[in-house]
Formats: sequence, structure tokens, C-alpha cells
Amino acid sequence: MALVLVGTWLGIQLLAISTMESENGVLRKAIAAARLLAAGGKGGHAKAADKLARDTGPLDWAKLAAVAAEMQKSGGLGDLRTMVHLQQRLRGMTREELVAALDEIAAIELPAASRAALEPLLIGPLLEKDPALVISRFTERLDNHDDAMDRQLAVALKAWAKSDPRHASEWFDQQVAAGKFASAALNGRSQSRLQFEGALLGVLLTSDPSGAAGRLAALPEDQRAEAIGNASLASTTQADLTAFAKLVRSQVPASEQAAAFARQAAQWVAQGGYANVTAYLNAIKFTADERVACIEQAVATQLFSNSNRLATADLDTLREWVGSQAPQLTDSVTGKVLCTAAIGNRKLDFAQAADLAVQYSQASGNDDVLITFVENWAARSNKDEARELAAKISDAKRRAETLKRLE
Repeated sequence: MALVLVGTWLGIQLLAISTMESENGVLRKAIAAARLLAAGGKGGHAKAADKLARDTGPLDWAKLAAVAAEMQKSGGLGDLRTMVHLQQRLRGMTREELVAALDEIAAIELPAASRAALEPLLIGPLLEKDPALVISRFTERLDNHDDAMDRQLAVALKAWAKSDPRHASEWFDQQVAAGKFASAALNGRSQSRLQFEGALLGVLLTSDPSGAAGRLAALPEDQRAEAIGNASLASTTQADLTAFAKLVRSQVPASEQAAAFARQAAQWVAQGGYANVTAYLNAIKFTADERVACIEQAVATQLFSNSNRLATADLDTLREWVGSQAPQLTDSVTGKVLCTAAIGNRKLDFAQAADLAVQYSQASGNDDVLITFVENWAARSNKDEARELAAKISDAKRRAETLKRLE
């Protein structure tokens, strides 16, 4: 049983975390920069770079490219402050000015890393003004298999589809037919294509439900859960969520429906925390297994899509939320989270995680947190350490049963 739980937890946890890590990283940097702007930045280098971004004269793209590349490399707050001021200026530029700036950047010699850091800063404001232009200008970049560029193009496709779903869909279908999303994987799965499919499906679910159903049905069955799960819904009314659930149930194999719903839960928690997921859980009539999958995915995304160390407050918050949604899961989810956090010292070291497992077990009056932690740790890391920790299980019968399973 323990091994089944471990496999399920790992599968749920990895559904969407890589994408969320990227998106949440951008969000965290934006928040940090906003705080810095409010407080006022210090430091000669930061002030010099900031002056470059705030200057009202022509922008020096070569110097700004170096600043952008340094920001990506170091994550320094001084550079973040500069980037926020630069973004404010770029968002004030017209469509024509942004296009001219991209032309100028294309004409100057820049290191690949600097160009890759600078271009997205202009693409973001431009796709807000003319997403179709972004698509047409950067279509050839699909050949580069650049994850960052693919994400921006998927965002542009979604924005374009909101105003012109027919032409957006036609463009995407043409790229698929041209082999732009061909996959060398043995299973034929193209993660990039599924990302774009999700962008379209999120819009079509509201504007053209039958079109959304047709798109999903055209995909191989084993790719549908990911495609519809990736859909960033353009609208989250009860009617749209009902349509989303209906599409999952009619097009996704029964064994993968929980995964599709869980992927969507990951997006909801990333956009608004646990309270947002509560609204999602209340809007759709889930089976017990689907509800469990959504809750576990929400917790995994909330806690493991950033590089912060795991704090007791994080655990207390997750326990309070899980307890309000599925009380029977609270201790098992806590144990799984502690184990995952300690693997490779990702967010806790083993001693810290083990101590917390003991503390939460004692506080809850049963050994569920500790037993879950021990069994997951044995399966994923170190069976000898797990046996030693199992000796702290207070219930003699359950302690003996756990040690038996660890043989």
C-alpha cells in the first residue's frame, strides 16, 4: 500500500510543477521589485542601471540587454528595480514603437543570452496590444524549441483567440501540419503542442464549446488529460466550469480524469492560493478520488513550485486547509509533504522533517503523520533511517505492522 501511495503522490506532484516554478518565479521577482520600489533602492550599480531605464531619451538596447542578462543570472534586486521601471516605460510605448524597438534589437550584435533576456521584455507589452503580430513575427522561433519563447507564444495565441478564434485556430493547425510541433519522443507526445492546445481550449470552452470538444477529440486519448488540464480558462463562471467538467468526462479516459482535474487545480492555487481552489472544488461535482487528486496537487504546487524553505507556518496552513476540505487526508498529506521536502534536502533536512513528523503525530493524537513519513521515506530514500524512525511510533501494534512492511 505504501508504494502505491508514493507512486500516486509523485505522479500528482509532478503534473504541473515545472510550469508553475517558472510562472511563480516571475511573480515572486515582480513582488520583490514592487517592494523595492516602494522602499527605495540603494547601491551605486542599481542606481546607475535604474537611471538607464528611467531616462526619457532613446533606450540603449545593448546596455539594457546586459542588465537584463545580469538580472537573469543573479536575480539581484537592484536589477529588478531597473526592470520594473523599464517595463513601465515599455508598456507606455505604442505598437509601432515596440515593433521598431524589436527591429533595432534584431539589427545589433548581442550575445545570445542577452538577446534572450531582452526580447521577452518587449514581447509582453506587444502581445497586449497586438497578439496576432507577435505570433506572425515569431512563428519561426517554434523551430528553436525554446521553452520560454513557446510559453510567450502560447500566451499570445490565447490572447489572439479571444478576439479572433477562427484565425488563431487556423494558424495553429497550419503549424501542426507543417511539423512545427513534431515530437521525437517514443510516445509521440509534444509538450509544447499540448501547451498551445491548452491555450486554445481555455478560450474555446467559452466561445465555441463544440469546437473545443472537436479539438480535444482529435488528440490521441493518452494526451487529452494534459491538454485540457493545461487549459487556462478564459472565464470561470459556473457554466464554464460545468462545461469544462463535461468535456473532461466525455473525452478523457476514465483512468486519467482525476489527473486532468488535478492539473486545473494547480492553476487555481497558483492564481489565488488555497481559497481559490476551494471555489474550484465547490463548483464541480468530483468523485472522491478526483477530489483527493485535486487537493494533493494543490498542496504540491503551493509548496513545491518555489525554492523557499518549508516553514512550520506553511505546514499549519496546509493542515488547516486540507482539514476543511478532506479531514481524513490531513495527516497523510502532511507526511508526504515532509518526505518530499526532505528528499535531497530540498526544503528541509531529514532531521528537521523527522522531528516535525513526530511533533504533528503527537499533536494529532495518532501516528498517521509519522507512519506516512516513514513509509514514504523508506520507499524513496533510506530504508534504514526509516526503520530507526519507526521506533518512535507510539502505538505498539502499528509500530510492529510498519516495521514488518519495511522488511
